[in-house]
Amino acid sequence: MITRRRKGFTLIELLVVIAIIAILAAMLFPVFARARESARKIQCLSNVKNIAMAVQIYLTDYDAFPPKHTDRAAQAALNGAGPRGLCETYPDAQFYYGNPYLRWQVVLDEYVKNRDVWNCPSARSVMRPGFIVPQYTPVWYQYLVDNKGQWGSGAPDCVGGFCCTSWPSGWGGTVTDTIAQRKRGSEDTGAVPVSISYSQIEGRKTSGIADPSWLVVCGDSYGGPELETAWVALYGTSNPCCCLGFSEEDACRYMTEPSFRKRYTPHMGGANFGFADGHAAWWDAEALLVEAGAVSCCAPETDYSDCYWKPDGKIHGFCPWRQL
Repeated sequence: MITRRRKGFTLIELLVVIAIIAILAAMLFPVFARARESARKIQCLSNVKNIAMAVQIYLTDYDAFPPKHTDRAAQAALNGAGPRGLCETYPDAQFYYGNPYLRWQVVLDEYVKNRDVWNCPSARSVMRPGFIVPQYTPVWYQYLVDNKGQWGSGAPDCVGGFCCTSWPSGWGGTVTDTIAQRKRGSEDTGAVPVSISYSQIEGRKTSGIADPSWLVVCGDSYGGPELETAWVALYGTSNPCCCLGFSEEDACRYMTEPSFRKRYTPHMGGANFGFADGHAAWWDAEALLVEAGAVSCCAPETDYSDCYWKPDGKIHGFCPWRQL
């Protein structure tokens, strides 16, 4: 009697094949992840370039960056708001935070056409317009004055309409009036997401730009409509103990070891930035620090408040409260 051997694999052979597949997967998954992030970086760079080009066209039309606040009546109303919220944190900036119509996202709306460009697909945190101010009255701030007792209703983290980074109707999704609706713009309202920010260089004439190809006008950010210090733009925070939950030892490494903090950059060790001449580029974070000049610190007793980017190099436009 002739017996035929059944075709198939032994258990050992199957285990070997599974082991090989697992090894290949472990090798390829990081490659796939890097490829996906590379695609997101390119999309983000495209968005940044669109904004930079919009700024360039605006400069061509008006020969200056979007204006600063000059309305004395509005300033008087803001001064009467008292030191609350952001007005207390930045008393000189309450006028800036108050007027929703002078934000670059709003000013450049007719040039950009698509509000989605203000968002980066790799953003770790997204800011959405919060306190929505309706245009019921001839002047934007009169509604806030008339409803002073209702400022921030339903929003415990926003205690004053003038000082809550206000936005106009149309940017808060279904929220068109924070006071009347007692609700702020948030993720579930369809508010516009913002993770690409702009430099606070309002009112500067084009004649005051030494080299447009070096002036940063927009770039990656960790949330907020304006670019903060460049260190924050590149690494998320200058206070790792507070914002990243680091120990003093890791916080020291974060401030002094580029290889350690590299993982906290927006894109693969760097970030995307747009410049006043309309071009955009990805920059290695450490190379950018060297080019522009940086302050670093590392000591157990420090609160890291002095770890900011000084705008004393070629690249300017990052330090909103320390403008040149």
